Amino acid sequence: MKANSTSKNKSSSHSQKASNYSAKNSKLYMLPIIFITAILPLIIRVHEYDTGLAGYKWFSQDGLKTDVFLFYKQVFYIIVCSIMLLLIIYNAYKDKKKLTFSFTLLPLLLYGLFALLSTIFSKYTPFGFTGIYEQFESIFVILGYCISVYYAFLFIKTEDNLRFIFKYLLISIIILSLLGLSQILGHDFIGSDLAKNLILPSKLLGKLDLSFNFGLHRVYLTLYNPNYVGVYVSLLAPILVGMLLAEKSRNKIILYITALIGLLISLLGSQSKTSVISLFFAAVLILILFRKYIFRKSKILISIYGIVVTVILVLFVLNFTKITNTVNTLFNMTKENPTLTDIKTGDDLVITYKGNDIKINLSMANDGMSILMKDGLDKIIPYTMDNGTGEFLINDERFSGLKAALTLYNQILCLKVNIDNKDWIFSNQLGDNSFYYLNVSGKFDKIKKAESALFTGHEMFASSRGYIWSRTIPLLKDNIFGTGADTFVFAFPQQDYVNLYNAGFDGQLITRPHNMYLQMGVQTGVVSLIAFLLFYFIYFVSSIKLYINGTFNNFYSQVGVSIFIGTVAYMISGITNDSTITVAPLFWALIGIGLAINYKLKPNQKQ
Repeated sequence: MKANSTSKNKSSSHSQKASNYSAKNSKLYMLPIIFITAILPLIIRVHEYDTGLAGYKWFSQDGLKTDVFLFYKQVFYIIVCSIMLLLIIYNAYKDKKKLTFSFTLLPLLLYGLFALLSTIFSKYTPFGFTGIYEQFESIFVILGYCISVYYAFLFIKTEDNLRFIFKYLLISIIILSLLGLSQILGHDFIGSDLAKNLILPSKLLGKLDLSFNFGLHRVYLTLYNPNYVGVYVSLLAPILVGMLLAEKSRNKIILYITALIGLLISLLGSQSKTSVISLFFAAVLILILFRKYIFRKSKILISIYGIVVTVILVLFVLNFTKITNTVNTLFNMTKENPTLTDIKTGDDLVITYKGNDIKINLSMANDGMSILMKDGLDKIIPYTMDNGTGEFLINDERFSGLKAALTLYNQILCLKVNIDNKDWIFSNQLGDNSFYYLNVSGKFDKIKKAESALFTGHEMFASSRGYIWSRTIPLLKDNIFGTGADTFVFAFPQQDYVNLYNAGFDGQLITRPHNMYLQMGVQTGVVSLIAFLLFYFIYFVSSIKLYINGTFNNFYSQVGVSIFIGTVAYMISGITNDSTITVAPLFWALIGIGLAINYKLKPNQKQ
């Protein structure tokens, strides 16, 4: 009996040690996910680089730029995803068995495959491999998204795994909230001496200013742009609310509320307008899925809504005019009627002003430069010269807002046309007797009117996103398989100078479409976009089936439904925002966690 007892004790001890080892090993596998969800958003470091774009006419001659928020996020993300891939391979080799797979992941595999092919066969492959100016979302990042989803799906096994991840995610949210508070109070930590020592290489200390022109007291966190603060909050705030409603521990409830209030303060400080829409839909989904919990946690809900409403009302009273103007701009569907509608740079310079064409030509004559002006019917338009200013004053009421003058640029004779107090400079002295436009980059370029669709005439809709969308949608028909990762800047009609000016983008380079779906459709192709949408649709349907009648009485289901709501809000925010290395890795990691949870809950059908 003693021998048997001793044997059992040894066996029990061995089993306990194995269990402890397994738990420790499991936590180690969670570290890459923790890095992506909690640490990656915090990474900022100055990086000087050559954009490789100086040779393009729509980019400045100086291709050297400085990045603070994006490059090193890309570097560390690729490293972590590479480690994830190695761990997946190691796990398959160690266990000598096939890896777990789900039908839901098949469209994701196709998305990654077509994204890779679009980049390999792109005209701009080097940019797709390295990442580009103001983006740094290379093909390796996109493939990393797919890897992180599968990694989370494969390795998340227990509730302890989830608690381990969410512990550090909460810490990260609170750290970012404190940073947001410093920014909204006008004492931005990123501009402090301590932060500069951490962010700047020693050779740049004292030489580079880390103040960012987003507006006074505007919150941008470490996410590059205030709009991405809205995306970050859209993704995480619904998750916190979901966790809060299902939580019973008082200490954790206080922690969730603290983190949630911090996010909301950062959101308000960011002045991100479009995120309000995604949060509204998230709130509706919360009411539907958590309807059994609403009355149980009425005190918590009343407290949260009371704080939110109070803050909003205070800001509304203090900024009534600004807020109403913002709302009007965001949802403005009034037909635009700009006075300048087109400029053609051909053998003649043809300006369409108030619906009338004026054709201008410069030619050399014995007594100097001769200027000839005609209307659309080839009738000569008379003008007089102001001897004081040297301007040619047009004696025709149809073109009363136009003035012209000769000028020099780098010893090249040019024609300066003032249209409604805006100077446009052209020259036909570049060797082919054809007119060129001198853009803000200091380069002569042709003006090419872009094809437009859907939002034509409503370019100011959604803070001028209407213009970008209207010129991006026609690109889809030519990009079934895409131009390659991080190549939107090449696909977009940057030479549509007149309409860029009318939409408020004069002198700006359009590097993103402000729409995640158009971004995918153009860059990695329409086929890859369809694969992505199918992937999310399958996840969406399975989540609805699992959670529509759930009671959420275990941590698995609480996290699963909360992540589902957060991803819905993120997908809605994608209508007005792009995929970016600042927030997208968090979304993909969370959706991987959501898939892992759904896969484990589905056979039971009861939460």
